[in-house]
Amino acid sequence: MLFKVEGQFGHLVEETEGGVIYQSDGSLVDIANPRPCFGCNAKCANGEQDPCIANLPGTLQACCGHGVELSPRGYLNGYVALADGRTMRFSGLVGGAAIRDAVEKALSGEELPEGFAFEDTRMWWSGLSVRQREYVDARKLAGLTELVELVNDGYASPRILTGEAMWYDGLTEEQKDSVRGQMRQMLQNLVNEARSQA
Repeated sequence: MLFKVEGQFGHLVEETEGGVIYQSDGSLVDIANPRPCFGCNAKCANGEQDPCIANLPGTLQACCGHGVELSPRGYLNGYVALADGRTMRFSGLVGGAAIRDAVEKALSGEELPEGFAFEDTRMWWSGLSVRQREYVDARKLAGLTELVELVNDGYASPRILTGEAMWYDGLTEEQKDSVRGQMRQMLQNLVNEARSQA
């Protein structure tokens, strides 16, 4: 896990010596068969769209918040990252219909509904063409692999490049922090390369 305690579809999960467990009852998390959404009880799967907000227009990433106001790290649990680079945050309690309405308002230039707000910073893909974004996407995993090698005595699992392993698997908290601290610059370098290719 990226952090010792995280949310998984609204359920708090914690990394322990015995494996990743649900904090509510201490049972092991089955990655292939996660618990349904805490908020609406819909079946969710890692890497797939949240059912209540599937296929949001003009959106590259999103999370409905799964019925939880705040994330384990204290920020609003729901977010939508639009294709233009703007990201809105909101409570995970608002529900799919309200999220879809907020996205439609944002895309049409209307004011966001109460409880929705744009973050001050934009996502790395802001201002890039589809081709430039594809350039960065195709090189991100290699960039992460290099960062892992820097903090891990030259070793990174080859499974990171195939998407079969997460970059943070097996790293200490200090190593994870070091990689996270260098990610923004790595992405910016790729963005600069993508822009120079156009």
